[in-house]
Amino acid sequence: MFAEDNADKDDIYYVCGHCFRSISCLNQVLFALNEEYCINEKKAVKMIDSFSIKPKDYKKRVDMIFSLVSSNKNRTQEGVNMLKELISEIQILLNSSGEVYYK
Repeated sequence: MFAEDNADKDDIYYVCGHCFRSISCLNQVLFALNEEYCINEKKAVKMIDSFSIKPKDYKKRVDMIFSLVSSNKNRTQEGVNMLKELISEIQILLNSSGEVYYK
């Protein structure tokens, strides 16, 4: 994951961009798993909190990821680690859905 590879490189813009793109993709996956349409990013995370299939405290965790990305490399790494956890949890949701998805 590019965000992880660059969390200690003092390039907040770059890491934040990768976090945003990763979470946007996770949002699309969660919308699909819940058979909903995602029109755009606006309020998508808030909408996901009302879905039945989602990681626990999704919005709270996404908000925390963006709060942690900063000039403090340790906090940025903490945010990136939280993102990795979300990715893993959503992969488990995908695997347990019984649907066939391309890798």
